[in-house]
Amino acid sequence: MKRTKIVLALLVFLSVMVPRYAAEVLGETKDPHEVDRLIGDLKDSSWQIRWYAAEALGGIKDARAVEPLIAALKDKNVYVRGMAAWALGEIKDARAVEPLIAALKDEIKDVIRRAAEALRNITGKDFGEDLAKWQEWWEKNK
Repeated sequence: MKRTKIVLALLVFLSVMVPRYAAEVLGETKDPHEVDRLIGDLKDSSWQIRWYAAEALGGIKDARAVEPLIAALKDKNVYVRGMAAWALGEIKDARAVEPLIAALKDEIKDVIRRAAEALRNITGKDFGEDLAKWQEWWEKNK
């Protein structure tokens, strides 16, 4: 019985960690050939896979990932939303500005913080987490 529990625990650990390390390696190698697969992974049923995919896409910084990452800002999982915001900030594509401003309305503080950081990275402006200031700036600069 004890061996069974150990084996099950190991299988659970591996099912979580292997995709995470794979995504990390893909992000570090910045291989643009993996972008399409990672974009597909943003729709995986596992939030961990979606999170790892967003992380890797942020590392690769390929503009093809912008629209799928914008969609991921509305993911049901808070960690995926936060990582999508971070990844968009790494890619620095202006198409993400308006969706990131909308993400400042998220109910989760970490998502708001990451959206504000991404906006700063993309625009060079820093209005912190102030939704009204970002909206005002965007109306004048879009």
